[in-house]
Parts: sequence; structure tokens; C-alpha cells
Amino acid sequence: MKMRAAVLYEQNEPLLVEEIELDPPKAGELLVKMVATGVCHSDAHYYTGDSQRMSDRPVILGHEGAGIVEEVGPGVTIVKPGDHVIMTFLPACGKCKWCHRGEPTLCDLGALIRTGKMLDGTSRHHRASDGADIDNFLFVSSFAEYTVTAEASIVKVPDYLPLERLCLLGCGFTTGYGAVTNAVHIRPGETVTIVGCGGLGLAAIQGARSCDAGKIIAVDIHEEKLDMAKKFGATHTILNRHDVREVTKEIREITWGEGTDYSFEFVGMEQSQETQAIAFKAARKAGTVVLVGAGVQKLKEKTLPISSDELILYRKTIKGVLFGDAQFQIDIPRYVDLFEQGKINLDDMVTKEFTLDDINTCFENVLAGNRVARQVIRF
Repeated sequence: MKMRAAVLYEQNEPLLVEEIELDPPKAGELLVKMVATGVCHSDAHYYTGDSQRMSDRPVILGHEGAGIVEEVGPGVTIVKPGDHVIMTFLPACGKCKWCHRGEPTLCDLGALIRTGKMLDGTSRHHRASDGADIDNFLFVSSFAEYTVTAEASIVKVPDYLPLERLCLLGCGFTTGYGAVTNAVHIRPGETVTIVGCGGLGLAAIQGARSCDAGKIIAVDIHEEKLDMAKKFGATHTILNRHDVREVTKEIREITWGEGTDYSFEFVGMEQSQETQAIAFKAARKAGTVVLVGAGVQKLKEKTLPISSDELILYRKTIKGVLFGDAQFQIDIPRYVDLFEQGKINLDDMVTKEFTLDDINTCFENVLAGNRVARQVIRF
């Protein structure tokens, strides 16, 4: 079938919204008519080259999508045409050791997400002009009117809730909220530092609030993001003026000289040495440091800005977390219920809505850093 998609041909060059050819779903796959997709900073990292390209082929980005099933391939059993679904950027087979351990973020299928192909090693997207293959992005490629994705990458959701909000559960919200509520176990009254108040950090603040954390300290370089953080439940905010010592001093003043029980880093990339250092020093003795943004930092960054003496003598713990340590088929429906009950706020996470033709404006807003929490493209 022919449909429109936003195609990235060269990094740091505008995406082209053009007609492409999409193959029908094969075994274990489904065709989804896109309703909405979030625009995540991870897409921008790929656009700028901060994250390594899969190949020299063009690619359709987007990985925070939601839509309606149009067609299912052979063997698909968990959904049928007409069902509403969220797509997850990590697939989970449900059969490997990691899935059986309740750790689907480590599923063996995850090793294939950067190939640009489907699970069977072939392509579904092709250039309309000459039939050349176009790479798939994380088995989702949601910057398109339709997409073919794997059954292993979808979660069914109710058809009476807005997909232009539920789409955030496919990446950003689940990553931030889950990092706080799944990866660690915050007891009522314990203290938390959140470094980075983009979409992930704002979701994490909601998670900390849901755990009845005592002091929730938000750190960011943008006043606008700190204003958002207060709206979502931060009790204290600190403007980071690129002075690790000063930020750490403020955190200790707020926590009676101790530091927080937990600290979370959601930035990564160029600022990772600075933001990881803040997160590490923010944690109290025997505190836990959770690194989330570090997973997408530039390949040249191979070290953590920590003191081994402080790590050992203060008995701190450093924990890496991917996609909120979520069990997709359990946690995402749970978040849907919380949204329906008004216990989590997805509405105010969305700063602006756009159409697919506005995709390059969306990227400009993401890269500006202070303009938006989350943007959603409606189809």
C-alpha cells in the first residue's frame, strides 16, 4: 500500500514527508493505522547523529506510537482488526529466559532493534520512486500514516481512551515513571533527586509523588522545565548553572546535610559527565543512583564521573535502568487505569500537538531544550 511518512535521509537535514510503499504484515506482524505519536528526544539523538545510525539507508523514525489495528498476519493471536494498541520500542517474545524472569526489557529480541529490519531480517518500507528499502526504527517507525510492527511490540488498550495521550506510554512516560516505581522501592517520606525535567523527568516526578516521597528535588538548566516540575509534584527546584558543587550544596541544604535517598539522571548525551556527577553526589551515604539518560550518550563517553573512594566508603549503589524496568503487558495497562482514574497526568505532559507535516518544527522544539515537555503528532 502507498502512504505518507517522514523519512530521514541525512543526519542534521530536514526530514522529507513523502509517499512510500508499505508491504503487508507477515507472520507474527500487524498493520497499524497510526492515530498519534509522541516525538521523543531519542528520535532527535538519531537525527543529530548522537546515536549511531543503523545503516546508510534512509529511515522512518518515531517509536512512541499508538493506533488501530487494520490487518493481522498469520499467527497473531493477541489482537484483531479494530483493536487499539500502543507500540513499545522494545519487543518482548514472552519465551526467553529474560521474559520468564519478568525482565522483558532484556528480551533476546532486543538485540535486533538496531538492524533497521523486521524480526525476520527483511524490510516492509520501500521508496515509492524506485523500491529501495527504507529502514524501520525500533520495529515501530511511527512517523508515518501506517506502520507494520511485530506482535511482540504491542500492548492492547481500551478503545474509549484518547490515543493521543496513551501513546506516551510507549516510551517516555513508562521510562520515567517506571524508573521510580519499578527499579527501586521508595518508602513514604524518603527523598528523591530528579536530574533532567523533560518528558522522562516529569513522569519520574509523578512516580515519586505516587510513592509518597517526602522531598522531590528537581534539577534542570531551564527555568521553564522547573516550572513544569512544580506542576507535576516537585517540592523543591534547583537551577543548574553548570556548577556541580553548587547544585550538590543546595541539595544537601534541603536534606539537612545528608543528600537524598535516591537520585535519578534522565539527561545523558553531551551533558552526561555533569548530570551524572550531580546525581552521584546528590545521593546520601548508602543511597542509590539510577542512570537512565546515560543509555543514549555519545559513544565516546565510556566512563562515569564518580569517585571510587566515595562509591566504596559511602556504600553507594549505581543502577542502570532501561525502559523503566517495565513489564509491558502488566505495567502499561496499569498506567492506563491510573490515567483513567486521574492518578497520573498525561494531558499536561503534552505541550503541543502537530501534524506529520510539522515534523521538522517538532525536532527544532526538542533540540531547543526549553520549549516543550512532550509533543504529539495527530494523524
